[in-house]
Amino acid sequence: MTSTTYHALGGAATPASANLESQLKTVHGAISSRYPGIDRVALAAYDPRTDALKTFVSSNRDGMHLDHYEAKLQNVPSLKVLADGRMSRVVDDIDTSLAASTQHTDWLKRHAYRSSLTVPIFKGNQLAGFLFFDSKQPHFFSADMTEFLEMFSHLIAQLYLLQLQVVSGMVGTVQMASGLSRIRDLETGQHLERMAAYSHLMALKLAESHSLTDEFIEYVFLFAPLHDVGKVGIPDRVLLKPGKLDGDEWVIMRRHVAIGESIVVQMGCDLQMENGLAFDVMRNIVTCHHERGDGSGYPHGLLMDQIPLEARIVAVADVYDALSNVRPYKPAWTEAHIIQELDQEVASGRLDGECVRVLMEATAERARIQLQFADRP
Repeated sequence: MTSTTYHALGGAATPASANLESQLKTVHGAISSRYPGIDRVALAAYDPRTDALKTFVSSNRDGMHLDHYEAKLQNVPSLKVLADGRMSRVVDDIDTSLAASTQHTDWLKRHAYRSSLTVPIFKGNQLAGFLFFDSKQPHFFSADMTEFLEMFSHLIAQLYLLQLQVVSGMVGTVQMASGLSRIRDLETGQHLERMAAYSHLMALKLAESHSLTDEFIEYVFLFAPLHDVGKVGIPDRVLLKPGKLDGDEWVIMRRHVAIGESIVVQMGCDLQMENGLAFDVMRNIVTCHHERGDGSGYPHGLLMDQIPLEARIVAVADVYDALSNVRPYKPAWTEAHIIQELDQEVASGRLDGECVRVLMEATAERARIQLQFADRP
């Protein structure tokens, strides 16, 4: 393995993993040259499917970030009013004007922010997120400055919406292929949805210890379901065989990793995204999710510290979901049996112990995922 093949990803951007946060910092620097009192520029992403508003990227002069925060827009009425009215809002004194206690407001007050400008971002008629400009000076945002920043927000929004469009294109293109795989693979059911949710859960739990950004976590969530996209190239006689595969059939089955990688690499080149964080996360998941920490995995026999974290996360999600649900060749295992099996996999060095630990400790969250995405008869 070389550093140009797999990128060990986390919170920081690298030249091989350009991300939106680095772009936003550049934009913040440009704005600050004109308005040096703007201490923070932050972008929250909105998912209309779940009504979830999530911290995504930010640029903070003091280096302190609000990370891993998520709320339903319907539970934040002040922002919902802005979205419904497609209008901006200036708060001249956060301490006196924002009396309601929310995680976001409490964080702003705790870090001495005193005034703010909030601008909703739209993709056509659909809300895509919010931009926040915050200052540690009260009454900072004058009418002229607000007008300028509202116009400038459209430029920042284009950075985000362009990235969103490209990532959505990547997901959509691969999902067409994985949709074929879903139809052809009788084991799938709600497996892909559960895997995405388990992977997102683990990434959030590991965020602090591994300095993971919200952008990275979102890409893990988006791309986890694409891990087996290469199965579209596996013949039915192997993919749909009801019994165990023989040696030759396993050779064929394992080719799905190389097929999947070729699909995402070609797509990354076509979309000119092969040097972006989103592409790196997707490629690492597709290419490395069958690697095991003791070197017994495939296709490259990587050791644990050589396997990107996102692939280690998806591997645990994949194994856990396979064990906890009915398959044609097995019933669903009991929780005690699953824990025993995962502990053995960790002890043997095959699965990442930290990923297993945070997943198994999140008992209530796992139960909610299993209920929400239960296989239908």
